[in-house]
Amino acid sequence: MWKYLIHLNVLILFLCSSCAYESQNREKLESSFEDNFGFKPPESVKKIKLKNRGYFDFQVHYMSFTYDSNVLEKIIAHDQPLNIAENDNVKFGNIIEELKKDASPPSWLDLPNKNVEQIYYKNDFLDHTFSEYYLWTNKETEMTYLYVHFFD
Repeated sequence: MWKYLIHLNVLILFLCSSCAYESQNREKLESSFEDNFGFKPPESVKKIKLKNRGYFDFQVHYMSFTYDSNVLEKIIAHDQPLNIAENDNVKFGNIIEELKKDASPPSWLDLPNKNVEQIYYKNDFLDHTFSEYYLWTNKETEMTYLYVHFFD
């Protein structure tokens, strides 16, 4: 009997300590876009997709949206300081390897590939023990992607 109670308590703890949210409803995600970038998405941003996932002190935030060069410039200006990894350098490959380690990315996430010229990134930018930020645009699909990951 005690064995089952322990398993039940572990299950309850796990369920209460983890959560995930995913949406592709642009209207509902306008406020998330604004929270991330400091401005409302203009009409040129036709699609917005979001997935948030958290377990205990671990959080991952994914967002993608329709590419617009003016919007991307505004985001880059807002999120400074950012570093740049060009697609022909080692850091670019290292970022891709880090992104591949994620166990549960959304199905719509396109990892950087030959259609991505550069990845904007920064590390340890939040007031947490660890944080990383990656932003890239796939020119072929005309989508921009944001990945933020942190531990408390």
